[in-house]
Amino acid sequence: MKTVVFILTAYLLGAIPWAYLIGRITKGIDIRDYGSGNVGFTNALRTIGKVPAFLVLIGDVGKGIVAVLIAKHFGSPLTATLAGLAVVIGHNYPIFLGFRGGKGAAAGFGALITLLPLEGFLAIIVWIITVFLTRYVSLGTILGALTVPIATLYFHHEIHYILFSFLGAIFVIYKHHSNISRLLKGCERKIGKD
Repeated sequence: MKTVVFILTAYLLGAIPWAYLIGRITKGIDIRDYGSGNVGFTNALRTIGKVPAFLVLIGDVGKGIVAVLIAKHFGSPLTATLAGLAVVIGHNYPIFLGFRGGKGAAAGFGALITLLPLEGFLAIIVWIITVFLTRYVSLGTILGALTVPIATLYFHHEIHYILFSFLGAIFVIYKHHSNISRLLKGCERKIGKD
């Protein structure tokens, strides 16, 4: 029963729509009606500005960290892993916004660095290098997400960490399907070119 409570708590933390709330507070807008319509950092950066977007990033990464820390402290490593997945699902499909949320990258990163710090570090390095070289945040996110299960397998973690890394990568990459399509067509927007 305790595990179910932690998973539900993680989902509800993940469902806190920081981009939506900060867009409403700072600009009086529903961020879903602007830019890509996504409730996440990149769309916040493009539509409400750098400082509000940074607050969105802190909130989204923070909810991933907090959800996993709570489950780690009071539950088992398996419970913490399930909480990490639940926070991403909550971010992607938030009950508070009619299940129309973000893409899970920042919340997933918060969960990742709390569960698997080395893999999180490698993923962010891949993300930084990719974004620096290509200016595509989506490509950096996809390649960073792909790095996680490969690194987790290499470092021989327990099965629940391997499942977390594969499922987390699938959740994040699946939510980037429209970005993948635009990347393949050569019409994906570059950061700093908007």
